[in-house]
Amino acid sequence: MEKRYLSLRYMLSYLMVAFLVFISSATYSFAETIDTSSNELLVKYAELPQSIAAPIPLPNTAEQVETVTSSVELLSFPNEMDLMQAAEQLEENPFIVAVEPNHERSVSVTNDVFYTNQWWLPHVHAEQLWPLAAKQKKQAVVAVIDSGIDTTHEDLVGRIAPGGFNFIDQTQNIQDVNGHGTSVAGIIAANSNNRKGIAGVTGSYGVSILPLKTVHDDGKSTVADNLRAIDYAIQKGVDVINISQGGTSPSAIEQDAIRRAMRAGIPIIASAGNDALKGNPTMYPAAYDEVISVGSVNQRNSRSDFSNYNNQVDIVAPGEQIYTTGISNHYVIANGTSFSAPIVAGTVAMMKAIVPELSVKEITEVLTKTAKDLGQAGKDAEYGFGLLNSKQVKAELEQLLIQKQTVPVTGISLNQTMIRLLAGEDGDAGEQTALTATITPSNATDRNVVWTSSRPTVASVSQSGMVTAVSKGEAIITAETVDGMYKATAKVIVDAPKPFVGTFADLTVNTSKQFVVKFNKPLAEGMNYKKHIQISKRADGQQPITTFNVTFNPAVPDQLIIAPQSRWELGTYYLNIRQGVQAKDGKLLTENVNMRFIVR
Repeated sequence: MEKRYLSLRYMLSYLMVAFLVFISSATYSFAETIDTSSNELLVKYAELPQSIAAPIPLPNTAEQVETVTSSVELLSFPNEMDLMQAAEQLEENPFIVAVEPNHERSVSVTNDVFYTNQWWLPHVHAEQLWPLAAKQKKQAVVAVIDSGIDTTHEDLVGRIAPGGFNFIDQTQNIQDVNGHGTSVAGIIAANSNNRKGIAGVTGSYGVSILPLKTVHDDGKSTVADNLRAIDYAIQKGVDVINISQGGTSPSAIEQDAIRRAMRAGIPIIASAGNDALKGNPTMYPAAYDEVISVGSVNQRNSRSDFSNYNNQVDIVAPGEQIYTTGISNHYVIANGTSFSAPIVAGTVAMMKAIVPELSVKEITEVLTKTAKDLGQAGKDAEYGFGLLNSKQVKAELEQLLIQKQTVPVTGISLNQTMIRLLAGEDGDAGEQTALTATITPSNATDRNVVWTSSRPTVASVSQSGMVTAVSKGEAIITAETVDGMYKATAKVIVDAPKPFVGTFADLTVNTSKQFVVKFNKPLAEGMNYKKHIQISKRADGQQPITTFNVTFNPAVPDQLIIAPQSRWELGTYYLNIRQGVQAKDGKLLTENVNMRFIVR
């Protein structure tokens, strides 16, 4: 969408020649300094009176115009050629002081010895995400299901999470003999700025590797070992799982394990495969819908000839001439989608470190939405949605940080602090009252409350704050914020139920019992007697029932028949005939009639 802020360009449309003498021509030194990574121009306008204004025409190839300061605008163009032509046009305008490319600025890069060999870091703009490390909210852990790790490698010291496991031998020996897992781990989390080796894609973030060894020394593994590793990673609560291995046979059981990880909020990143020249088979687990499948490109952004391609490929990342860590404290150059996947996995780890509550769906959407489109427009089999673009990922994360900004709770209070209730009778529930918790501030992110009772046998409380009297005694009801930082309490005194005194003795009846109520005078005809009769499950009239009929028989005018519409449910009932029942002579019943009956 084009955003135009015309106020900066409303300038004098007709001026005296003498005035033009005082307007400097735009300074322009462009050809030598153009930043090819950004098709954007910064345009600075002369400071002119605002009394008479008209818009300064802009090149029609400008896709977007944004205000930067009161006298500077940022113009975006679709390609470098349009940008160059526009720069020349703008430079001729006497009302424009300067036209410059929107040069990139970045933090000073690492001092790692072999950093200059890591062409893939700037290729995906990995360093663009590194400044956000200052906003990291949690330490992130990436489970690498592979051949283990060189536990003594100089560039991985302090980057290995405790709890790694060897699923081949069922031991804690995670030492890497093959070398593949060590290379994957280095791409993700090699120490940066330690004057040694390389820098992992996660830079200075607090990211560590949980090595889960399932790959034998010969480079082979099994679905069974990978299943155990996935479930182990779920139990450990890792943030990301990287699987740089695969096979041509799908497994419903393996896919179920991956779905368990997804439900636990753990994204799984897997390599698309290296057999494009060997029949291009579909490789699993990368091809499962729930997995982020990563293919490989070279420095020219062309698909690597070995990189498998199919409709399940989601994204691509560099996978050729990848300088990384090797076993025996060495460094190696690696090729393959096995080394493309950890670039994405490390990026996802940074995302989770900054916004821990990101769901797998949100992570996938950010990666695919921000990818640099390659090949055919839109998603295609060779490149998926395109090349990983951490620069745009950063922009999305900054927006998400604003949207998901956490507002902490500062207090909690209750609408009542002292409650008196009557217990129920004969196992019936007692009186109830609702407690309401007020969280401050009102816009706190997590306003959930946990309710507890110190004596549930005296007074119970639901998680909605409904307090129910159970038996005589005292209890304390507590409402506590989820983080456990704040509490509010209410004291509950439960009194014993008042004994029921009926007009007649209690009756024990069956489920079809009909009651015949006899009066000492004939009753008036045509009256609605049911409105004077209440049947409830509590002595105080609470929990009334209406599934009964009241019948008046003119042939026997001094009687009413009370019967269930179908059957009485088992339990205790209280029958109350209230004052107001009218006799034939116009006189009214002057006393309530009460009776308890028990249906068995």
